[in-house]
This record gives sequence, C-alpha cells and structure tokens, in this order.
Amino acid sequence: MTAVPAGTASWSSAGAEAPAARPAVPWLTVIPLAAMMSFADGFWMVSLRGAVGAIERTQEPFISWLRESTVLLPVFVLAVIAAVTLSMRWFGPVPAGRKAFFTTALLIAAAGTLAGALTLAASQAWDYVLQHDLMSHLHHSNSAQSVDQLDQSSLGLQLAAFGYGVGLLLVSNVVVTGWTVAIRGGRLDVSRRPKASPGRAPRRARADRERTGTTDLRLTLAAVALFGCAAIHLAVIPDHLNHWVVASAFFLTLAMAETAGGALLLGRPGQNVLVAIAAASAVPLALWVWSRTSGLPFGPNSNVPEPFGLADIAASLLELGTLVIAVVIFRARRRANGEPERRTTASAHLRALAVVGAIAIGSLGLAGAVPGLLGNVDTSGNTTHSTTH
Repeated sequence: MTAVPAGTASWSSAGAEAPAARPAVPWLTVIPLAAMMSFADGFWMVSLRGAVGAIERTQEPFISWLRESTVLLPVFVLAVIAAVTLSMRWFGPVPAGRKAFFTTALLIAAAGTLAGALTLAASQAWDYVLQHDLMSHLHHSNSAQSVDQLDQSSLGLQLAAFGYGVGLLLVSNVVVTGWTVAIRGGRLDVSRRPKASPGRAPRRARADRERTGTTDLRLTLAAVALFGCAAIHLAVIPDHLNHWVVASAFFLTLAMAETAGGALLLGRPGQNVLVAIAAASAVPLALWVWSRTSGLPFGPNSNVPEPFGLADIAASLLELGTLVIAVVIFRARRRANGEPERRTTASAHLRALAVVGAIAIGSLGLAGAVPGLLGNVDTSGNTTHSTTH
C-alpha cells in the first residue's frame, strides 16, 4: 500500500492517522496557488478597468497588471492559508476522500474569489470617484441634473462590470486551482509534517514548542507591523521633499525608530522597550487622527483636514495593532509580578495568518505610498500629499 504524505487531500486514501508532530503550513501548496490566482485575477481587474475604468488608470495595462498582481500576492496568500486552515479544522491535518479533496479545492477557489472581489470593488469605487470628478469639471457649465444623470450611468456601469467581474474571477479561480493541483500530481496539501532532527534532545524539543506560544506570536506580529510601518514611511519621504522637508525628516526619524523597535521585539524585550514601542506607535497615530479631523496647526496646510489615503490607513492600522500588542503584553507582565509567563500554543496556520495579514496590509500601504504604482492620484489628478503618512 502506498503511503499518503502528511497533510495531503487524496481520493485514494481510505483514512490516515494525524501526525504526531504539530502540522505546519504547506507553503509549497500555498504560494503557487496564491500566485496563480493573484495574476489571473489581476488580468481581469486590469481588463475591466480598461473597459469601464477612469482614463487616469488605464495607461500601460501590461505594466499595471504585473505591478498590481505582485502587490496583491500577500492578500491571496492570506486567502489560501485561511482556506487550508478551515479545511484542516473540518477534515483534520490529513484529509481523505473525494469529499475532502473537492471541498478543499472549492474553499481555496472561493477564498481567492473573495479576495479578488474585495480588491475589484475597491478599484472600481476609486474609478467611480475619479470619473465623478472628471464629469464635474467637464460639465461645470451644464445643469446639475445632467451631471447627476451621468453619475447614475457611471455607477450603473461600474456595478454591472463588478457583477460580470466576480463571475469571471470565480470561474478563473476554479480553473486555476484545478490546473495547479493537476500540475502537482493531484496533491492538495492542507498541512505538512515539520522536519525534526533525530538526535534532538527532548529538552530542546520542549523549548522549541514553547517558542511557538502566543506571546512570541504577538512579538513577531508587532515586529512585522513595525517593519511595515517603516517601509511605508520611507516610501513617502521622496514625495514630501518638495512639499515639506520637515515632514520628510520626521518620517525618516520615525522609520529608523520603528526599524530599531522591530529588531528589539524579535528578542525578548523588557518593560522599558515595550513602553518605548507603544509611544512610537501612539504618537504618529495621534498625529494622523488630528490631521484627518481638524488639521495640524502647523505646516503648509495648517488647520486644513487632510484626505485619507491607502498608505496612511495601512500605516495607522499597523501602528494601532502594535500599540495594542505592546499594551497587552506590558499589562500581562505587570500582573504576573515576576512569575514565569503562561504560554498557550498557537497552531502554525494561525501564526501564518496573523503574520501574512500584517504583511498584506504593509504591502498595500507601501503600494499606496509609491506615486503612480496603483494609479493613486487625487481627484484633481495630482499625487496626494500628506504630512502624516
């Protein structure tokens, strides 16, 4: 009888025992599926934009497809991990039978379609905003009724394109999932057995299991979030050099502090480090809220509320997550009063979901911070400037 690899959904398996070791994420399954769906869905998004999108975002379709599909790759990785995690919860780390196989494949296709549909909705909403502004400028001398009629026609066209687009995404993702699984010889892994050294001592194995606890997950997640914030803040520096040099210096200092804080979090930080990281996250977050509500009382556009953008929203979400994690860990250690921390294990799939989620937010924010990468122009057709993010 042929042995079935751990974590593989297979028709021919009558059943299999769960592996003794904790199952790990099957990256050789997740990455190819996510990449195929990202680039396939990106093709349809760019095609629909060329048909009904704003003219400002229809230039260089091939380059746009390549850049945006690459930016969206972490989002689809997150979707595939969520699908295989759900399948593992339903069918175990080694699902068997036709039902498990087809259900897992459909879950992956559905998760990819959901990620693609959300991205398509955001893209078409932005197209509608740009089209509305363009029509308002072109028809400023006409009656408001004519502009409203054009708005309604544009909205109806975008909604119709979204409906067709979701159908195209679903069919494409089902085909892409089946094709990728076929290339892999009919294997659809939802987990894998982690490699272990035969000579590893039991004490070291216990220590390895302890390092996968919830506390370490929080620290890793906060470190990834800080690195993402630093990348976003570095990316907005060139755009601010001609706008406000002081803001560029602030972002450079903030990015350096966030990079250092993320590096410290990868170790075992003390209470003072947690306080410093909480402050480094709270200060820019407070400035961002202030600038978006009433406007900062200093700078080129003092006391004028600034518009929201993809980069500043992503950076603020990462800063908020880092702040919450730092406060939670700090309070937990204060309650422990020097006693050893109680650790609860988190599965590799849940850890991957958390970390990849932070990477996906950072990737979207970084794309929004680079002028022209996602066609991120404001309603006047100029690159959006922001003094905070």
